[in-house]
Amino acid sequence: MRGAKNGLADLKDLHKQAQEARKVAERAERMAAQDRIRLDRAAPEQDIDAFRKAVQSATPIKTRNQIERRPAALPASPAVEARRMHATGEKPDRADAGISDGGVAHLLSENGTAYVRADAAPDTARKLKQGHWRAGAELDLHGLRVEQARHAVISFLDECLGQGVRCLRIVHGKGYGSEGMNPVLKDKVRAWLAQKPEVLAFSEATPREGGSGALLVLMQG
Repeated sequence: MRGAKNGLADLKDLHKQAQEARKVAERAERMAAQDRIRLDRAAPEQDIDAFRKAVQSATPIKTRNQIERRPAALPASPAVEARRMHATGEKPDRADAGISDGGVAHLLSENGTAYVRADAAPDTARKLKQGHWRAGAELDLHGLRVEQARHAVISFLDECLGQGVRCLRIVHGKGYGSEGMNPVLKDKVRAWLAQKPEVLAFSEATPREGGSGALLVLMQG
């Protein structure tokens, strides 16, 4: 009987020891977990301190709040471009496609020296010649053949339209250097201009601005 009691007491002691050991293990685990949390929280601050020490001797780059724009190269004038193509044998694009060299005499007035588009004021050509508008661009056709001159004129008109130039002057010459002393381009330039829908009017220039060897042209705004 006494041996049974002693055995039961031993079992109780073992059970108590096991519970205490389990409590010690759980307490140790909790402490380890708390230590990990403290380390995790301290890590960012340590990283920030390390970063600050690493960059404290760095020199900041100066920035500018503006964009540098280089001006675009200006295109060559139509006359210069036509001469270049003639020298190199390069074929021009067909900006003048559909433009004929004649057949518009019935649209001209003042003995073929002036033109006014049908929907423009009838006195537009007269006011143009009187200097109501100042020419903002000029094209000189001297030395160009008919095909080159046609391309140069149409390209010049398109360029002036793109840049907002309304009034311009085209010098076609008086024919002093041509065979028979007849101006080759005079009538053709008038025909080309009358076929461009953007042309409101044109008029032979005043003697001071070239006379019969030049035209003042007014484009639509």
